Amino acid sequence: MPTLYVVATPIGNLADMTPRAIDTLKSVGLIAAEDTRVTQKLLSVFGISTPMTSCHEHNERSKAERIVARMLAENLDVALTTDAGTPCISDPGSILTEEAVKAGIQVVAVPGPTALAAALSVSGMPVSEFTFYGFLPRARGELKEKLREMRTHSRLAVVHESPHRVVDLLDAMGELFPHTQVSASCDLTKKHECTLRGSVAQVLDALRANPKADKGEYCLVLRWGDEDAIPAARQECQVSLEGRLLEKMFQGLSLREAMEALTGAGERKNAVYAAGLAVKQWLGERE
Repeated sequence: MPTLYVVATPIGNLADMTPRAIDTLKSVGLIAAEDTRVTQKLLSVFGISTPMTSCHEHNERSKAERIVARMLAENLDVALTTDAGTPCISDPGSILTEEAVKAGIQVVAVPGPTALAAALSVSGMPVSEFTFYGFLPRARGELKEKLREMRTHSRLAVVHESPHRVVDLLDAMGELFPHTQVSASCDLTKKHECTLRGSVAQVLDALRANPKADKGEYCLVLRWGDEDAIPAARQECQVSLEGRLLEKMFQGLSLREAMEALTGAGERKNAVYAAGLAVKQWLGERE
């Protein structure tokens, strides 16, 4: 039976490439890479000549089926990589691993660098329990809605953010939960690695004062402040999806727009779709 190896690669510092990862990439018959151009640079450094195929967010569904079929037909071992860090964590890979598991293929982790663990380890916060949310919605309204939801469900949250949106994220947090403590890590493992710690306002001021703050990806650890009460009127976790859809429609959104807003805020697509059908049926009966 073939094996799918989920291989972590450096998030910045090539010295973090493990001997086991190198051996694995050399030994398999194929590497499924998020971006073959990026992975080729890594392979060249370590003298690896294994053939590659692309497997990214836009083609993973179709590629996963073909890769799994080939693994079974040829008894082919495959390594899965992303551009940096551990596959499947805010990166492509979960569809391929899911298909491999369904097909009875052995899936083995080759662990290594991940921004999530690195940022938590240097945050200076108690990290025995936390919730990882990945990238948050871009639209301001949806972002605030997601932050309120996060505040009700987690004591410590970890998120990824691009350098171009990190200020907007902290600005929205400052409006809603100004007592939140933040640890914002950028360029982890690289020469100019930096971690800013403090209140939302302190970290925001530091970012705005840094002309190079828009360089490098950020991983933020957020510890909600007890002083920041959750507005009772906004505890939407107590309201049904149907009720939330109707609320947004009363605010001027179409049913489709309201459904997209809830999906963008993190609600399950199937649940929102079912709620949308119920609302549509109810509105039809009211006409």
